[in-house]
This record gives sequence, C-alpha cells and structure tokens, in this order.
Amino acid sequence: MARVPPPSAAIRNKILAALNQADYQNVFSQLEPVSLAQGQIIYEADSPINYVYFPETAVFSMLSTMEDGRTVEVGPVGPEGLVGLRIFLGAEISLDQVIVHVAGEAMRLRASVLKAAVSAQGAMSDKLVRYTQMLLAMTARSGACNKLHSTEQQFARWLLMMSDYVGEELALTHELIALTLGVRRAGVTEAANGFRSGGVIDYRRGHIQIVDRRGLEVIACECYPVVKKEYDLLFADLSQPSRGQI
Repeated sequence: MARVPPPSAAIRNKILAALNQADYQNVFSQLEPVSLAQGQIIYEADSPINYVYFPETAVFSMLSTMEDGRTVEVGPVGPEGLVGLRIFLGAEISLDQVIVHVAGEAMRLRASVLKAAVSAQGAMSDKLVRYTQMLLAMTARSGACNKLHSTEQQFARWLLMMSDYVGEELALTHELIALTLGVRRAGVTEAANGFRSGGVIDYRRGHIQIVDRRGLEVIACECYPVVKKEYDLLFADLSQPSRGQI
C-alpha cells in the first residue's frame, strides 16, 4: 500500500511544503522519513547518488576534499533545500562528500523518483531552480570568505548560520567544526576560547551555547548578513505560486 502523504502542516522542508501534494502524489507517497546521526556520511565524493534528502530538522554539510585529505565546507543544507541537487541538474555522481552536521530528521526519496518529477518542468522544477540560484550565491560567498577572512570571522559566521537552523544551543564538536572550516582543530579551540572569554559563547564538550548573539554578529564578517538575506529571499520566493499555478 502506498504511504499516505503527510498533512501540509507537518511538512517542515520548504521545497516540499511549496508543492501541491495532489500534483505530486507519486513523490509524496514515496517519501521515507529517516533519522540521521551527527557525522553520518550520506555521500562519499565521486559516489553515485541513489537517494536525495529533503532536510527537516537535520543539517547537512557539503565538503570538498583535497588530495591531501583536507576538507572545507562548500555549503550547508537545511530545511530550505535538497541534498543531492546534482540529480536535478542532470548528474548522477556526487562531487563532494556530504555528512550530517546536525543530527535530526529528513525525508528520503529515490533519485529516480525525483528525476521523473522534474521531467515535466512544473512546480518542482521551478522551486529547485530558485534553490539552485540561492545555493550558487551562497557557495560563491563562502569561497570568498574562506580565502579572505580570519578563522574567528568564519567561525562566528558559521555559528550564526547554524543557530538560524537549530537555535542558540548547538550540539557541535571542535573536530567537526574544524573539518567544516578547513582549519586545524587547535585554531577552532583558540577561537572558541576567545569567544568564551569575550562572553559571546559558552561551551562544554560537544555543545556550544550562544550567549550574546549581537556580540557574535559584530565579530562575524559581512558575509553573514549577505548570505542571510539570500536565505530570506529564498523563503519568500518558495511561498509564491509557481508558473502555471493559480
């Protein structure tokens, strides 16, 4: 028996919530809820994409890996987006490693089902095109930030972005943050100690508490408000009818 689509009020992923379930009955009937653990690897680099993920409470991180093993985050994916976007763009292989950065829930869908859903060039395609535009802007800004700004500025920006997803209490380790920012763990620890001394965060093993958000915004580079504006525009656009809809 096909899975009964969840009521619209229960859909926490922005792309799914923007779709008419009657028009995409086949998609909604095949969505599979999954619980994901922090650090879980979703795709290895250069591996086939068999499933795509619509995050609900989980936050994923796309990591570009160098030959020497160093990594840096290409971009995060939360409830605004889709993990496995390359399927929509016509590819079947993930260029990046994708891990779960914040444990939580997501809806999983076979890649072949997504391909069929976007082939009609309807609302699904419209929403994914808009999400792709935001993701390109965000990744370009992140690349510039990683090159031009200090570890402290990047760390502050990244903490603010994570708090926008999950709130002021973050279950994050220094090791995972270092992997994401492409810096040494000692650099993250030094920055975290400085933030704690300055009264903007508190932390214990595996947890970071943002104490003074405004103070953290002062430390962060200008990239945070730029990227946040892109997210806000995306959320507004996803709520609008797609072409062909009344």
